[in-house]
Amino acid sequence: MEVDCADEPAQIGAAHFEESMRHARRSVSDADIRKYQAFAQTLQQSRGFGSEFRFPKRTQQAAEAEAAANADAEVDDLYS
Repeated sequence: MEVDCADEPAQIGAAHFEESMRHARRSVSDADIRKYQAFAQTLQQSRGFGSEFRFPKRTQQAAEAEAAANADAEVDDLYS
């Protein structure tokens, strides 16, 4: 039994996609769409969150301790 194989592989074109979409049905309910819209609105409103975040002011003693710890870490760095 011989199988006729073309040299070029079959390609899906725009016409194929459009034809398949004619027979497609919705897979998302109206309730799911409303949930997504509420989520999107909440997300948009919360985008401003964090823009005013600031670390508390450090004392001079804390800054010196951090600098000393960083200096020790540089000495122990295996990759330098």
